[in-house]
Amino acid sequence: MTHVRRMNALVAPFAVAGFAAFAAFASGCGGSDGKEGPAGADGMDGRAGADGRDGTDGTDGMAGANGREGGQGADGMDGSDGAEGNAAVLPGVDGFLLVAELAAGKESIHVYSLPELKHTGTLDNILLGNHLGALALADGRVIATNQLKSEIIAIQMNVHGKPFVVDRVAADLGPQAMWGCADERLRYLAVASGHDGNGNQTANIVKLDDFTLTRFETPVNVIGSSTEELHPYIAGYPEHLFLGLGGEIQAFPLADVLAGTASTPGISIALNTGSHGPVVAHDYGRLYFAAAAGTGFDGVDFALNPFARADILPWDVDGRSTGRNARPRLSWDGRYIYGAVAQSTPTGAENWAQREVDFHIADLETEASKRVALTTGIVPKFQLSQPYAFFANVTGSGDFAVLVDVDEASATFQQVVARVPLAPLVDGPVAGQSAAGKQARGSAITPDGKWAFVSHGGEGKVSVIDTASKSVAAVIETPTTLSGGGYLIAVQPGVRPVDTCTR
Repeated sequence: MTHVRRMNALVAPFAVAGFAAFAAFASGCGGSDGKEGPAGADGMDGRAGADGRDGTDGTDGMAGANGREGGQGADGMDGSDGAEGNAAVLPGVDGFLLVAELAAGKESIHVYSLPELKHTGTLDNILLGNHLGALALADGRVIATNQLKSEIIAIQMNVHGKPFVVDRVAADLGPQAMWGCADERLRYLAVASGHDGNGNQTANIVKLDDFTLTRFETPVNVIGSSTEELHPYIAGYPEHLFLGLGGEIQAFPLADVLAGTASTPGISIALNTGSHGPVVAHDYGRLYFAAAAGTGFDGVDFALNPFARADILPWDVDGRSTGRNARPRLSWDGRYIYGAVAQSTPTGAENWAQREVDFHIADLETEASKRVALTTGIVPKFQLSQPYAFFANVTGSGDFAVLVDVDEASATFQQVVARVPLAPLVDGPVAGQSAAGKQARGSAITPDGKWAFVSHGGEGKVSVIDTASKSVAAVIETPTTLSGGGYLIAVQPGVRPVDTCTR
């Protein structure tokens, strides 16, 4: 089935002007002397802080002493009486890199400003949910989970780049949060619990403006001996909470869920099993999950009335078979779903280096799929910017950072355009031996594609890649070892995400 694409202006290009708008938010949203909120000692949101988002007399209040637009700010970028005026240079013009340490006893998040690569602060005692990942909002907040306290949190950097937890709410997450998706307008985020072997899970729905939370408990299906992972989505017109339960998706009016009056689903659609990895294509009115090998992206067309099953976007195409795109991402133009598909042959844990990995492309306009040879070996969770798909890659003959051109206007569209050599992991996988227990890598790329990053698990290092020169420009040394590779997030306040699901 073919649908007319809804054209929405969803992406605000990141520029100095865009960052100035964010700075006005983070350090002052309009008050000439940062006098818009209750004073506090150090809270980003002015509920308690001198660096408050709304702090009355906060030194970094809503447009206060260092506000970029504060009329009387001491260092105001546009302040008529600012001591430094336009000469003030604030960190993070290109955004920020968040580096999460996941090792037990060292749980923390280190923040670096771009392009300076200056360490601007560390948040301790936060175990970022690696499976769920994070969602970066245009207002500068990064929504994630802290598994140590079973809570959903919002992290934000102030005008000096110092990170704060500006919002938090207790949630039912289990040992780890699984999947999360927000609605098109980014008003709500639904986060799924991950209770091991439990037939009952919770969709935690957090209202992003005030961080109030609604819990919606649901049974999930047991297929064979495996309990399926809960996949929550918020989509539709009017909005519905869609729940992928394994072999089916149920839909409930979101208003009823939030009011506590939803009991039975308005509709249930039978789908394939083995669900792993959600995508919502709001422009096309469809939502998907990565179903089992041999099938493809399966899901629901929510633009139809009543809702109906969407056409499957297959894995096995172009003479290539086995594997699936289990960590999909939606392109910034909203038209494509991208990801890596690893071959399962040759079998045997020791043969990891011989397995081929393809770049899987699902075109939502034509509803066709294709696979392009990408690399061999191990490709962890990949990242997607406006011009590039970015992959860390461990092979049997060296480690690389791989860039694929995803700019539809480019002559090399959907082709590998760079394989940047990386220093090999000191304790990384060895060809001919199982990779179990070895160190790994994490990756990130800024939305504008200017900077990319790959961690060196166990070594406390992050390689910084300049995508213009397609080379390693610097190496960050972090305060912790980044055991297992950690988790990296590159954010640029002012950029509104098109892909509203977490990874």
